[in-house]
Amino acid sequence: MPSFFRLGQTGAFSGDFPRNSGYYLIPPRFFTNSSVNLVGPHPMYVDRFVYLVVLLLVSLAPASLRSAAPEVKGHPQLNMVLFVPADVDPPAGVQRRFTEIAQYTESFLVGEMAKDGYPPANEQFLPRDEKGNYQFLFIRGEHPVDSGKYDQPGFHLEVINKAVQKYKLGRDRHVWWIWVYLGDPPKRFSNYRGAGNSIEGGWSMCNYTNLPGEINPQIALAAGFNQEFTLKACIHEMGHAFGLPHLGPMKRDRRGNTLMGPQSKIYASKVDPRDKAVYLCDVSAAMLWKHPVFSGSIDKRGQMPKFQMTSCEGKFQRSGQFLEITGQIETDIPAHSVVVIDESPQNDGGYFRKSFAGRVDQDGNFRVKVEELDHQQGNLQILFCFENGICTGDGKSQGDKSGLLRGYQVTNRGVELSGSAN
Repeated sequence: MPSFFRLGQTGAFSGDFPRNSGYYLIPPRFFTNSSVNLVGPHPMYVDRFVYLVVLLLVSLAPASLRSAAPEVKGHPQLNMVLFVPADVDPPAGVQRRFTEIAQYTESFLVGEMAKDGYPPANEQFLPRDEKGNYQFLFIRGEHPVDSGKYDQPGFHLEVINKAVQKYKLGRDRHVWWIWVYLGDPPKRFSNYRGAGNSIEGGWSMCNYTNLPGEINPQIALAAGFNQEFTLKACIHEMGHAFGLPHLGPMKRDRRGNTLMGPQSKIYASKVDPRDKAVYLCDVSAAMLWKHPVFSGSIDKRGQMPKFQMTSCEGKFQRSGQFLEITGQIETDIPAHSVVVIDESPQNDGGYFRKSFAGRVDQDGNFRVKVEELDHQQGNLQILFCFENGICTGDGKSQGDKSGLLRGYQVTNRGVELSGSAN
């Protein structure tokens, strides 16, 4: 059985956290994504010319073939990892604080998704052992802290591959939440990053600090020690690992800043310095809802839906001062929601982008309400969230950049759609 560190154990990870443990494995996509299988004798016994030709054909194969997602047999999980350089020891009390973080994160996301009308089937989405204790992973790097190797993102594959080897995890395209501890403050890992999607899995990196204090589930995400610990930023990056884009708050919601919105200090300076509340907007909830980690299902996980938006119309409702977009799609995998994101020119990294979600019925009909547009004209990205966890607009890639574009303009008659979906 893999050796996990569980809540209630004591000691400084003796036996479970040896120095220089783990091996650097080949990243999974380099040996699981190929659609070409070489079957037969070892290459040293194959005619050299034929072998080189085969390699050439593989290298020239279209990217869509070489990167096609394989069948996934196991269920992905959200792995919470503490990473330290070769000459840094884990701080005392890390297992207790990790437990506080895990409890807060599960409570926050489950509660917010339910408020938005997307309650997850799997409410305990962080791994636990047979006794119900959270399971956390601990990895030590190969280089010392002063080498500078771990000052910036880019070493997540080293962490992931060592964790897979050390804990005997399946190659099930997990989501990795990597906490980097470089030592006592003021040392810190400052460049938080994350990326991922429902097919490939994902990764995120953030700073772990041993500042004194406790993660408080009774206060807002951007208040007190929660803010000092940068908990919102850490969960924000984990959101990117699930494929969530930057999405800003809506005035209509009256729930504060969004998880995938701006930094707390920027929100305070631009909106309200007294408001510490943070919420998950309905678009983020819709995009998370059928991700395998939250749905518990891997049915057709690697299959990109084949669909066509057969109609899309916009009508401005003067009584409510909003644009109502209606339409229909034909698809081989059912869609549960439509997502619309305002792609007007932005100078803030998209952190204040307005977004809107609506349901898709069993016949493929959808309806979504668009309001609070900040510009006289711009583009709307239209995506669909499918039952297998994929969120796409073009049926080729995932995420907000895959959306079907529809232009809009504000006139004296209200908001009007222009052009046609690409």
